[in-house]
Amino acid sequence: MKTNKFLPVLCVLIALISFVGCKKQATENPATANVKTSALALNTVTKATFITPASAAGTDDNWGKINYDLVANKAAGDSVLLSFDGTLCKEIHAGNGYTLGYIDLTGNSLSAIALKDVIAAPLQLVDTAITSKENGTKNWYAYTDGKQYGLIPAKDRYVVLFKGASILKATVLYVLQLDTVDYSPGNTSGYYFGNVSFSYKRLI
Repeated sequence: MKTNKFLPVLCVLIALISFVGCKKQATENPATANVKTSALALNTVTKATFITPASAAGTDDNWGKINYDLVANKAAGDSVLLSFDGTLCKEIHAGNGYTLGYIDLTGNSLSAIALKDVIAAPLQLVDTAITSKENGTKNWYAYTDGKQYGLIPAKDRYVVLFKGASILKATVLYVLQLDTVDYSPGNTSGYYFGNVSFSYKRLI
């Protein structure tokens, strides 16, 4: 009879021990909300700029290479999706698993461009894996008249960077607008640093 009297108390103690154990286990496991995700808000225009890591003469390609993190908006970082090299670092290359191309949209702006506009426009893919000199100049820029090395972006041209088997199956998609490719004096006479600026936003 005594055993039956203490049975409810025993059940309560077992339940309390189980509850404390489950709570401790849940505390020790990392919460999914703390997993690092993209901090870049969709459809928000971000300004980016960088200076080439080295100065070089106008006929020299050795301005160095910039790997750019679009998520953190800085050179290097954890989410490098683009790289820039060549003269003044104006050559653009897509990161592993990404495809690079461009579209021409007149009477529009980067802030106003929507995903439907990008999908509807004829996409011109660019093979940026080719290491030949100046492989992207004919697509992105035209030479200016005012400076020896300065460049201006092609009018109404937007760079498209996406991940997926095609643009219709993209899981990540960025649109970029190149603003300036300029230069400033280097540490040695006749040498220059390249100054590149562009704007971009993520649509997917």
